[in-house]
Amino acid sequence: MTARQQLTYPFIACAITLFFIAINFHYRPILPIDETRYVSVAWEMWLNNTWLVPHANGLPYSHKPPLLFWLFSSMWTLFGTSEFITRLTIPLFVLLNLFLIRKLAQKIYPDNPQAAALAPLVLCSGLGWFLYSGMIMFDLLLTVFVQTAMLSVWKYAETRRMVWIVSGGVAIGLGLLTKGPVTFIYLIPFVALVKWWNPDPQANHTAILKASVVMAAIGILIILAWAIPAAVVGGQDYAYAIFWGQYAGRIHESFAHARPFYWYLLLLPVLIFPWPFLVGFWRSGLWNNNQNSDKFCLAMFTIILAVFSCFSGKQLHYLFPAFPVLAIWASNKLRPEKFNLEPVVIIFLAAATIAIFSASLWAPQVFRNAESANVIPWWGVLPLVLTALVMKPNVLTSSRLALHIIAVLLSLSALLASISPMINEIYNVTPIAQQINALQRQGNKVAYVGKYQNTFGYAGKLTAPIEQAPNNPNALQNYLQETQGYTVLIQKKPDIAQNINAILATPYRGGWLYIVDNQRYAAQMELASE
Repeated sequence: MTARQQLTYPFIACAITLFFIAINFHYRPILPIDETRYVSVAWEMWLNNTWLVPHANGLPYSHKPPLLFWLFSSMWTLFGTSEFITRLTIPLFVLLNLFLIRKLAQKIYPDNPQAAALAPLVLCSGLGWFLYSGMIMFDLLLTVFVQTAMLSVWKYAETRRMVWIVSGGVAIGLGLLTKGPVTFIYLIPFVALVKWWNPDPQANHTAILKASVVMAAIGILIILAWAIPAAVVGGQDYAYAIFWGQYAGRIHESFAHARPFYWYLLLLPVLIFPWPFLVGFWRSGLWNNNQNSDKFCLAMFTIILAVFSCFSGKQLHYLFPAFPVLAIWASNKLRPEKFNLEPVVIIFLAAATIAIFSASLWAPQVFRNAESANVIPWWGVLPLVLTALVMKPNVLTSSRLALHIIAVLLSLSALLASISPMINEIYNVTPIAQQINALQRQGNKVAYVGKYQNTFGYAGKLTAPIEQAPNNPNALQNYLQETQGYTVLIQKKPDIAQNINAILATPYRGGWLYIVDNQRYAAQMELASE
């Protein structure tokens, strides 16, 4: 691989990531329920200056440690509370991951500069990582601290300098503050496999293990410096939740996201699409894994995959902090000259072109409760042009691999942009939240029927909690009769009576959302029961 190519591949990775992030910024709203919940928790922290104990709708929020919320609150303090600033926070760490994976690849495969050159592109181009790179989630932030901790251990093994113990400890502490003890699941296999990533017979592996324990201790002290005062302030239930409840529940009888043991194995090919579907990928000689570095990468990823498969609570993004070692292994194995005409890429591009140009026909069937079939079909030109380029064998002959990956990722971006008007119509909570804000500013109480996920706080810049209305019909009717104000309710199908009485009726996710006057809604319920 030439020196120019060693710079070109990382540049392509950064450029493609930035393009997709820009598409997200411009075309996609902050999505309910996860993204809106996290930014709303941060909003309450910033608004009420409750930096020690995060709150959701006025109650202590124990599901996640506070680092992400601190980041949002800090950004808002420095630069204002605009949505652009909010959505810029995670992408900064996404780009930092691309820098760190190069450094890590240089350590794992020091004799093969191709590994460091290709690793950022391989990492960012897997379907799962790519789609999440524009989202407000914890896992890509956690990946920064996992990679930093790994590099710190490595640097300590090389230099024996105390600064790397401190660096690793801080990285572990920040990882714990991001997502809790799950951070150790990604790091323990790395330390346990030290004889494969540091096979030097002169190396003092015992010293490396001891240094790793000290780093872990520093990290634990960092999170305890937050957790102990937070437990005192948050109360007994909050203390139990942050020290035990949430994590034990994830491991055994999960509160949410319970999946079968084999779930990750089934979805892994989709998460790393298009790589396992490319002919050139399999022609690159993947089966010769005699190097210690190969064994280390595959063993570390396999251990992490097996551990998470044993947990009942599974989500796709839980695996993302383990993806860098898998990407580095693949980057070392890939042979760019083996990538010629890729059938799957051509099929995908053709399908994307047809899907975008015909979106007005199929999108209303996907977004059934949308009131219009508004799409942007001209985005179909992009995959159409890319299809023509990919099918010409004399285009970018020196880097067909890069051309194929660019074509797939740009076409994915075009598909998202083309259907964005319908996504916004169903998932944009800002008009709803602004209506709630207006009602609260007029002195009205606003309640929510069902489990409220703290969806509207940031979008509406709310300064008061939303009350919880009872689910039981009789209790709800009594509540409405006794309480002046308005109620938010969601129904699966549009309701003619609600449309007449509601001050706001809009499609929302898989159903319809209404904001209704309590007294009128109570009267409607009484009339319907007669």
